[in-house]
Order: sequence, then C-alpha cells, then structure tokens
Amino acid sequence: KELKKNTVTTTREYNEKYVQVAGCFNLSYGSLDSFYGGLESQVGAPLPHFLRAVHQEHCDATESDKKFTTGNYGITTTSRTEFAFAFGLPGGAAAAESTSLEDYESMAREFSAAVADEAEDEKITTKKDFVEFCEQQL
Repeated sequence: KELKKNTVTTTREYNEKYVQVAGCFNLSYGSLDSFYGGLESQVGAPLPHFLRAVHQEHCDATESDKKFTTGNYGITTTSRTEFAFAFGLPGGAAAAESTSLEDYESMAREFSAAVADEAEDEKITTKKDFVEFCEQQL
C-alpha cells in the first residue's frame, strides 16, 4: 500500500525523491541523438571477450585493490578479491593478487573442456546435472 501512494507530481520532486545526498545530481532529458545513440554512445562499446572485460573491470582498474565495506554484510573486501571468489579461484583472496588473466583463461578452458567431456559421455543432460557438476569442481 505504501508504494502505491505517489505524492510526487513534478520532475523536480522525482529528482529529489531519488537523490540520496542533496545537491549531488540533477536529472535531465537528453537530446534525440543521445536517445538514438543508446547506451553505447554514452559509455562505449562492450568488450567482446566477457572474461577479459570482467577481469579488466575488477582486477586492472585503478581502484581494483581499494578496500570497501559492503553495506549488507559489513565485509571489507576489494574488487579483485570479489572477482576471485565469483570465479571460484582456488585459494580465494590469498591467490587473487598473484593470478593473471592468462591463469583465469586457462582455468576457464580446462573447465569448458571438462564440461564438454561430461556432456559427450551424456553425464550432463539437464541443468541439474550441470549444477551438480559445477559444485563438484569447487
């Protein structure tokens, strides 16, 4: 019921509703060129290699090793460490600093080959089989 109550009537009020820090930013309409240019015109084309792109964002950026504390669990971590955990890197945070993109790519190729072998042997035929296989790899 609370969400249905909409007391906002102007664009200025909408702006103020979503600003967490007063005076931080103002919403504005862009041009038609901006609209038709899409997100790519604003931030650039995506990198075609997913693993490389995510690695670059988390491990090669200027703030990759800058510590931050999560708002939900209060854990202090870095982008590099989060990437290592999301990837399932053996050794976790301790191994994150010394693991190169080439190491990650090699692990991904090995994993893909193992999945292909299991699928060929018809051991992976459903999503459940795949999930179980992934859990065994950890």
